[in-house]
Amino acid sequence: MFSEIINITESFIVANVSWAVFIGCILEQIIVPIPASLIVLSSTFLLLKGTSFSLAAVGTLLLKVVLPASMGITVGSFVYYTLAYKLGEPFIKRTSKYLGVSVEDVKEVEIKFKKSRYDDIFMFLARCFPVIPSIAINLFCGVIRYDLKKYIITTFLGSAVQIFGWGMLAWFSGNIYLVLEDQVSFIGNLVTVIIIVVVIGFIVLKRREKNQK
Repeated sequence: MFSEIINITESFIVANVSWAVFIGCILEQIIVPIPASLIVLSSTFLLLKGTSFSLAAVGTLLLKVVLPASMGITVGSFVYYTLAYKLGEPFIKRTSKYLGVSVEDVKEVEIKFKKSRYDDIFMFLARCFPVIPSIAINLFCGVIRYDLKKYIITTFLGSAVQIFGWGMLAWFSGNIYLVLEDQVSFIGNLVTVIIIVVVIGFIVLKRREKNQK
């Protein structure tokens, strides 16, 4: 029964993967503990499990995972961007214990931003590589009132690069898992048999000792 529930859940996610990824990435930007990488990895694994590499499969990854995920991140990021844009640093100070991001964290983003020679490239790369927390970037852009058009473009394109990387990793890892699945299953069964034999042997040995006494 448990396996049936898993199969039904997997089928539902695959059938609605674009919406699941889109909504999940919106929530990831608002509810910080949910990692977008986990959403993308699990969705791609289920969607492309066992699919061999081809341009058609790459297109499926782009259309059903990368595009909706990047759109979700961009839309979701507007929440804290807008709040920081309207309320400034006082908002960050009042909510830091809830968001897990302090004014100092945002200041660190500002220092890196000022050190970069090209502002837009910095924003793009910051989205490509998850070194800086996404929420810190959203708040910083809001505080400095970073141009909205540039914000949308750098957020979307940078997120697309990052999501594509996560997607390819999940796809590659999923295929490796399928190749090794039989071996892993065999080893698991072998270990189970060994454990059962050891337990039975232990019980028999204890009974013999008891009978001898």
